[in-house]
Amino acid sequence: MAHPALLLVLLLISSPAISSSKRILPKFSAIFYFGDSVLDTGNNIRLPTVALANHVPYGRDFPGKKPTGRFSNGRLVPDLLNQRLQLKELSPPYLDSKLSNNDMMTGVNFASEGSGFDDQTSQLANTLPMFEAVKQVNLFKDYLLRLRNIVGDKDASRIIANSLIFISSGTNDFSHYYRSSKKKKMDIGAYQDTVIQMVQARVKELHELGGRQFSLAGLPPFGCTPIQITLSRDPDRACVDEQNWDAQIYNSKLQELLPALQGSLHGSKIVYLDAYWALMEILEEPAKYGFTETTRGCCGTGLREVALLCNAFTPICKNVSSHVFYDAVHPTERVYMLVNDYIVKDVIPQF
Repeated sequence: MAHPALLLVLLLISSPAISSSKRILPKFSAIFYFGDSVLDTGNNIRLPTVALANHVPYGRDFPGKKPTGRFSNGRLVPDLLNQRLQLKELSPPYLDSKLSNNDMMTGVNFASEGSGFDDQTSQLANTLPMFEAVKQVNLFKDYLLRLRNIVGDKDASRIIANSLIFISSGTNDFSHYYRSSKKKKMDIGAYQDTVIQMVQARVKELHELGGRQFSLAGLPPFGCTPIQITLSRDPDRACVDEQNWDAQIYNSKLQELLPALQGSLHGSKIVYLDAYWALMEILEEPAKYGFTETTRGCCGTGLREVALLCNAFTPICKNVSSHVFYDAVHPTERVYMLVNDYIVKDVIPQF
């Protein structure tokens, strides 16, 4: 006969009340990512585009030390957030032909480097726009059909309703605006309003497809990316103030829109993600976070190298952890880790 003390221990371990109190459950049933290169975990390598990161030195610090299509030396926010919220280790791209049923049930990634809210932005790089053509939202519709075949209509609807729709896009739209003929036809304020209308349309469509919880990121200080600084030809390599100011005005307009947008979408919760502050805090106080280089990427000269120009023949900096940017556009994994800390601390608790 078992010892009474042993029986007590077994009873305590098996007690639903005690075991459930110790168990930490994910806040969301799944997370779906829509946007551009800061979220793209490999969709572009399945597309006929030059906007690619499927070659070294990309991925040098990624698990397995291999390039996967992520524009960084390691993981991106979708990977880090999925892991922190205990959904899974990484964020699989939807165009991956080897997705498991568990991947499908816990969320996939639709983001595409080079894309934007404006369809013309994506056409320039032959990537996946948010809306038209072979769009990210169309892929989400395809995903929903596949999910229903796996779990049935009822559970599929539950998964989507309890999921987080994570959207980060717009940087490419404005980067292209400054260099396009559109600038002559439309001033920056009018273009901001146009993009805001596009954002509203995208969120509404995703809501119609069952999404209820949205994290919507504003623009980062893209005037501080090495490539934009290089294009400005400033010998002091200072951030492009005009572009950063435009980003802040856009962000203010986006924030003003969200309460009314949420009110118009039944059962929705829309939380603003302050991407501008998250990155600017690092850029303004780099030493606080252990960075020494903020205006050059780690790849090559750090001035222009990105995508195909950042390759196996391009020299890499000796200490990537000291750089804010890995190439001339995209942050290092260390920066994404800090941004993810902000998301977990300040954004996720609002749901």
